[in-house]
Amino acid sequence: MTDTLYFLFLDEIYSPNLNNFRKVSRKDIFSHKNHLHFGISGVVVAASHLYDIYSKGNRIKHKYFPDNKDQIFHYVDILHNRGDFQELKNDLDKQKSFRSTLQSFVQNSNFKYSCIFVDKHELIKKHGTFNNDGDVVNINKIGSNLFPKSPFIDYNLYLLCLRQLLAVFYEYINNRKHLARGVVVAEARGKREDTELRSAFHKIYRHGIFSIKPTEFRGKILDLFIVPKTQNYIGTQLSDLVLYPTYDGAVSGHGVRNDHIISFEKVLKRKLLGDVFVLP
Repeated sequence: MTDTLYFLFLDEIYSPNLNNFRKVSRKDIFSHKNHLHFGISGVVVAASHLYDIYSKGNRIKHKYFPDNKDQIFHYVDILHNRGDFQELKNDLDKQKSFRSTLQSFVQNSNFKYSCIFVDKHELIKKHGTFNNDGDVVNINKIGSNLFPKSPFIDYNLYLLCLRQLLAVFYEYINNRKHLARGVVVAEARGKREDTELRSAFHKIYRHGIFSIKPTEFRGKILDLFIVPKTQNYIGTQLSDLVLYPTYDGAVSGHGVRNDHIISFEKVLKRKLLGDVFVLP
């Protein structure tokens, strides 16, 4: 079957801003060993594969959680046996079986993905300006006019991440041997976050990215849709499932967990589109 439509499902980890540094001195920023990050994962799924992935995911949910019709795979809750997964805490056999099945589901699902992370400490160290008290006040212009000088408190980290993610998605679609187009789907996170995500997407939509002209970009990537979590999209759940293991498996300079349910090295690495980017 020839696929002509592809989806890029997004999920994110940690806060998409620099508010963590409101009261952090220049000295502390430069000396801190464990860095703070923001990251986005993008799972690419052909439209023809969505139903198969959805059906397999639902069978797992119905098998292990038959009483919850609205079960959503949320990696951090699964990792901590909390929320809709709290019953696994006291049933170790069921917990082990479910986690093994979940990893197999991710391993055998037909998708590719990419991940982009921003090292907030490095961003400020390389591009920040400080006042006489040693407080960061601005982020200077980074490269193109897409990233002008800005008060650090208003800095939109979505734009940095989306620039890389959408370039990867564009190239993936453009390299198909037939005419194909893509749609971006993100899960609603909050009024400010959703506004900043839309703003970042629309800037790229108007101006293009890297060597991709805006008309070329718009010819391949049609739109961004932000959907409520309650819609239970399997694509955004896949994006959630790959993000944290990739963060710990591919990004250095922070505290790393060693008890991940889904292995980055054994399962996820082979599904990556290129490298895991860490900016700036």
